[in-house]
Amino acid sequence: MLQLIATHKRFYLLWLITMIVVGIVLICTDKSDFSLWLNAHHSIAADYFFRYATWLGDGFTVGIVCLVLLFVKLRWGISMSVVSFVSAFFVSLIKQTYNEPRPSVVFHQMQLHYVNGIELYKNYSFPSGHTAAAFTLFLLLSFFVSNKKYQYLFFGLACIVAVSRVYLLQHFLVDVYFGALFGVIFGTLLYWPFAVIPAFQKKWAQWGLLNRQHQA
Repeated sequence: MLQLIATHKRFYLLWLITMIVVGIVLICTDKSDFSLWLNAHHSIAADYFFRYATWLGDGFTVGIVCLVLLFVKLRWGISMSVVSFVSAFFVSLIKQTYNEPRPSVVFHQMQLHYVNGIELYKNYSFPSGHTAAAFTLFLLLSFFVSNKKYQYLFFGLACIVAVSRVYLLQHFLVDVYFGALFGVIFGTLLYWPFAVIPAFQKKWAQWGLLNRQHQA
């Protein structure tokens, strides 16, 4: 597992730095402070951008990526599907355990800016499922892409999903913080067996319609 982390150290280092910085912010501020600050700096462009960017962490998007990966390389598609599903299951259990109210409930008496076309949920705020799914998705994609520079891009996309959840008033900063935490931890632990089990290194696991040469 240490080798897996070392090979993809760019993503993990960015994630660790972000966890430390945001963790300090959470300690020094109130739970709702960042949500209110971000809401006060809304714009038409940001409304449009985050309304669609948040779909990068949606289950539908993850499912499409899993399906595409099955045709690129079977091992990628199987591992992404299993890891994403199991990670989402654990995150869902945590949500059911805490059942924290969403910003729409906490701020219901305040005049805030809401993005048109967004259905606001009321329960199960902690942790953010979209954020967890995004960090798991983009972490694994960073494993699959040989060009290590893409780790910066994948980490940035995951962060955009996290910010979108707060901007859209679907979650608090603490929700997306732990979503990112669980997404990377679950993603790493659940993917690791696929990286070391010999069966997934065999020729059949490399099959893909777009990978005719069966390269590892």
